[in-house]
Amino acid sequence: MQRKLGYTNAVKDAWPTIRNIMPEQHRVFHTSKLPFIPITTVDEDGRPWAAIVAGPTGEPGFVHSPDSQNLSIHAHLWDGDPLLDTVNAGVDPSSALSTIAQRSLAAGLGIEFSTRRRNKFAGTIQRVECQSSLDYKLHLRVTQTTGHWEPQGRLPEEVVAFIRQADTVFVGSIYKSSPSDLHKFPPHVGMNARSGLPGFIRVSPSDGRTVVVPDYSGNRFMSTLGNIETSGVVGLTIVSFTTGDILYLTGTAKNLVGPLALEIMTRHAAITTVNVTGFVFVRDALPVRQQDGTPVERSPYSPKIKYLVEETGAKGLDSKEHKAKLREVVQVSSDLAVFKFQVISKPGAGDLRIRPGQAIVLDFMNWIGPPQYQHMKDTAPSSINDDRVRTWTVSSAHEERNATGFELIMREMKGGAVTGALFDRLRKYRSTRLGQRIVFDPPVVADIVGVTGDFFMDNDKLDALWVAGGIGITPFLAMLRALAERGSAAEGDVMLVLATREPSVMLYMMRPSLERIASTVRINITIFTHDSEFDYGNLKSNQNICVHRDRVVPDFWRDIPRGKDVFICGPSAFGDSVADGLRAVGFSPSQIHREGFY
Repeated sequence: MQRKLGYTNAVKDAWPTIRNIMPEQHRVFHTSKLPFIPITTVDEDGRPWAAIVAGPTGEPGFVHSPDSQNLSIHAHLWDGDPLLDTVNAGVDPSSALSTIAQRSLAAGLGIEFSTRRRNKFAGTIQRVECQSSLDYKLHLRVTQTTGHWEPQGRLPEEVVAFIRQADTVFVGSIYKSSPSDLHKFPPHVGMNARSGLPGFIRVSPSDGRTVVVPDYSGNRFMSTLGNIETSGVVGLTIVSFTTGDILYLTGTAKNLVGPLALEIMTRHAAITTVNVTGFVFVRDALPVRQQDGTPVERSPYSPKIKYLVEETGAKGLDSKEHKAKLREVVQVSSDLAVFKFQVISKPGAGDLRIRPGQAIVLDFMNWIGPPQYQHMKDTAPSSINDDRVRTWTVSSAHEERNATGFELIMREMKGGAVTGALFDRLRKYRSTRLGQRIVFDPPVVADIVGVTGDFFMDNDKLDALWVAGGIGITPFLAMLRALAERGSAAEGDVMLVLATREPSVMLYMMRPSLERIASTVRINITIFTHDSEFDYGNLKSNQNICVHRDRVVPDFWRDIPRGKDVFICGPSAFGDSVADGLRAVGFSPSQIHREGFY
């Protein structure tokens, strides 16, 4: 893998850092800093599973290290944990793990998210003691696990949704020696972590069971990918630190580099695909929890999410059948503007179809230019690996027609390569006033990578709850426009809940559609804001607005009719709070649809 990716020279002098003992600082780290440890082991079918081991209280101190080559772990397990079969086999003398060479292999990863420190270890299980029901003491260099359920066909939707919301996955891998190298390079297992923005792990929509994990810039050892090259298998484990839910996956795996990777994931040339052959999904398992009220601090080096080719509809990076020409801009606040694009298509290009609520993926590389290569850049970490590709929800409505133009509502991101460049251009028109139409000359042109998203409004009769946080109103603007264009053919009941610091701006953008929507659609708008002075104007008889001078509170959801389909768009923490509140009053997960942005 190092040769394939051109890293051989970069890492040729780094291998002495891999040792056969744990340094004292590693032992202190494992025993006093960690509330949990992800561990890889192998099941009886030779498949890796990535387990999560924690103590009874979810606090550090459940690991002890008597010397530099041994760890003793007091593990509190839970029903459904793949590790249960392994420890029970270790307790049973008739099936001692030491007699089964591959099943005794194990590896762990000590990871501290707040400092991004990671220490890995690997070895074998030595002895297992049963302390009480679900409590075990493991004497080991590492731990081991087993237990699986064979999926038939697609993964359940709740499992797919859990994967797509993950920002971290723990990766268990196996190195399989060739007969000629068995003594020089003995078999071992590995544990590692992959992290990114929520949604960086993708699931194939066509088969519903192929998981795609992109490879990001790291130390270039390629130890995990190298293990996968030799064995063709991998174990993945995803944890929710807010709910304690854990998803264990295992399957066959392939590393794809260059053109083969680009055929699967847009603009990302190194990926691992996992065909899931077994999974376990356990609710409320891990005792470790994120402290209430504390925000998640995202790594500034996390690249933007890349989508699968089949998700975006892209036929390949070089097809570029459609381009988007920015023809005019209307600024609606100091950092918010409506950008209006014209679609320019090659002769014979297929239609560009955008359903109300979907997003479009644009490539601004030719306009802005590529970033200079740097492995680390603390002053501007987000610039690393920036491919100038961005995804925005389309605010205009196109129904089933070929889109010859579209509108995007953009908020300027401080330090952002794309929005920063666009707003810098806008500021050059010194006469710019709010609401004024500005024509860019020369125009800005971007390649259209594709259209994406399953967060959209269909043509059925509506009975929906729309919940928007700030600029998360964008997909609902498209839906309102679509309802206006449908005229009397549209019917149903819509409740729109909007949390915003800019109620006047949001109502300004909604008002043209509200004025045109037929009386066959009832619309009730509830606005949560701290803005005490704004005018929401006159409304039609089928429309109503209620204003709360506060934040959305959980009790608000108690009076919402339970039969409504729910669509939530807003920042991650806002969406989590809304979803938790709705589930608490009886809404099922299948009713709730999320669209996040980061």
